Amino acid sequence: MYARGFSYGSTMSQMELALEALLNRRPEIEKCYREGLINRRALARFLIDSGVARPDQFDAVVALLRRRDFGTGELEDREAFREVRLGLKDRILILDFEREKGLLGRIERLLAQVDVGRGETLKIVVGSATVKLVVDARKEGSVRHLLEPHRPQARLDEITEVSLLFPEPARDTRGILSWVTRELALRDVLIRELLTASPELLLYVGNDDVPSVLAVVRGLQAAAAAPVRPPGRRR
Repeated sequence: MYARGFSYGSTMSQMELALEALLNRRPEIEKCYREGLINRRALARFLIDSGVARPDQFDAVVALLRRRDFGTGELEDREAFREVRLGLKDRILILDFEREKGLLGRIERLLAQVDVGRGETLKIVVGSATVKLVVDARKEGSVRHLLEPHRPQARLDEITEVSLLFPEPARDTRGILSWVTRELALRDVLIRELLTASPELLLYVGNDDVPSVLAVVRGLQAAAAAPVRPPGRRR
């Protein structure tokens, strides 16, 4: 509910925040509106029903939608998706450790045991409080042994690594990461982890989500090859 005493300007600010929060949770709404599948007044009624605004603020919601820039939904450079190279690797394990004294030294010993030249997997992410390891599941026993007495706080198995290798110009292209994550969200794909090594994007998803990821990537490639469509008409 809205607190009493708000001016029109502050209420609109609160309304805008509520709208952005809803669109972040439901990206399909923005996509349908941008493509003209939902008109402005219908969307305004939906937003009121969703608690973004009060029923007596219908005109204000319509004005907010008219003012908001929904963009075209097009990438700055669609060539990035036309030429993307896709790679998959299953049987991946993700281990999270508390960042403790001595752990990084033991990880150095682990480096000597992994032959990345033969396709073995080892990704190390050092955060401010935790250290994450991405390894082949078959290596779990040796990894745990080498890192003793440090034990993982969390463990994710049945994971597939999805590699999206973009052409070099993608480094300077805005919107690639948000485009990929939005399309995956539309298909209810849960990204368990995400790493970047530009121009490569690494996604870690559950094995059951791999078909959906493939469909998204193929769809993005097809969209990149298709002519740009004008935005849908809104009323």
